[in-house]
Amino acid sequence: MGGEEKAVHGASLSELNNPLRLRRPMDQGVRVIVAHCASLGENIDIDRGPNGPDVDGFVLFERLMNEPRYQGRLYGDISAVTQANRTESVLSTLIRRVEWHPRLIDGSDYPLPGVMPLFSLRRFVRQQFLTDTQAQVLSEIRPYNPLLFGFVLERSLVSDGQRFTPVVFESRRVFEVDCFEPKNL
Repeated sequence: MGGEEKAVHGASLSELNNPLRLRRPMDQGVRVIVAHCASLGENIDIDRGPNGPDVDGFVLFERLMNEPRYQGRLYGDISAVTQANRTESVLSTLIRRVEWHPRLIDGSDYPLPGVMPLFSLRRFVRQQFLTDTQAQVLSEIRPYNPLLFGFVLERSLVSDGQRFTPVVFESRRVFEVDCFEPKNL
C-alpha cells in the first residue's frame, strides 16, 4: 500500500503506508506495486528525519519514481486515481510522465467503479480530460459493466494531448517472474 486507504476500515496505517518505507525491500530486490500511486493522504518525510514534515504521499511516490535505482523494482497502480477524492494534478502528472508508463499498471479497484458518487464524469469534462461525447458513452457503460467503465475511462483520459500509453494496461509484464523458471545447471 502507499498513502491513505479509505475503502477498507481498520487501524491507522500511517506508519506502514509511507512510500519511503519501501526502499528497504526494493534495495533487497523486491518488486513493489504502490497502490493508487499513494495519491491520497500525507506521510512523514522520513528523508528529513523521524520528525520530518508531513508531505503528500504522491510527492513521496514521485521521489521514489525519480530514483533510477528503483527502475524495475517500483511500480504504481493507477486504480482509484480517477476517483473524485483525488486531485487533478496527480492524474495529469501520471498521464504526462510518459517515461513512467512502463512502470504504471492498471488495476480495477473493483467494486468501486460501480459506486456512483465516487467518480465524476462532469468534473473530467470540466477539467478537459474527457469530451462531452466520451462522458456520455461512459455514463451508458457504467450501469452495465463497472469494470469496463473503469478501463474505458482510464484509456480515454487526455492531459495536454497525452494519454496513458498501452503499456499501462498490459499488466502481465509486471507479474512475470523469471526467477521461478528452471535454470540450466
